[in-house]
Amino acid sequence: SGIKPMSLCMAFQQQIVRDECAAVKTVKDVGIDAVPSSAESPSRWPIDFANRQRQIIELWHDCNVSLVHRTYFFLLFKGDAADSVYMEVEHRRLSFILSSFSTTSAGGKLNTAIASSLKNMKRERDMLYKQMLKKLANGDKEGIYTRWGIDLGSKQRRLQLSRLVWARADMEHVRESASLVARLIDLVEPGQALKEMFGLNFTLAPRTERRSFSLLGA
Repeated sequence: SGIKPMSLCMAFQQQIVRDECAAVKTVKDVGIDAVPSSAESPSRWPIDFANRQRQIIELWHDCNVSLVHRTYFFLLFKGDAADSVYMEVEHRRLSFILSSFSTTSAGGKLNTAIASSLKNMKRERDMLYKQMLKKLANGDKEGIYTRWGIDLGSKQRRLQLSRLVWARADMEHVRESASLVARLIDLVEPGQALKEMFGLNFTLAPRTERRSFSLLGA
């Protein structure tokens, strides 16, 4: 019953990553060959992970990255030593996306990469808004609204909530956002196969007018 979690998430994931990564030309541009290993300094990894995670979260915010992608990634990579390569690849991918945002379009118009990312995010928030009707029981809604600082007497509370999710970069907000989105999309405990999909499977996906990236499963 309901939507299929994998089909929902992968549809958003693949389309949005294609748009986000249009500026990256080759896998080597992301710097995979030069990714350091946590085995080089295992005692520092917990500190390095926390720092890199914070940087990634801030970049997600700055780059208007898919909310589903953020949720998957945040819940998948919790600090295992083997996560270092995935964290580094994600950080470098986001750095390329951010650099593409810094260029201006002709005529002073909004950068096409920014415009596309904002459009995708709005579509994704609209999807979460609709999922709230299906996934949030009436008895749970008031507690959720209160926890998110939404006045119970206000109008369009679901819409307000859909606009608040993943709107800030502080860790408490990030945890709450990931938990809520995971509930709305029926995200089960992610496994190793899904983790591998995020890491090194940046595969060139030819399109009619441009070359871009998509995240594909192994």
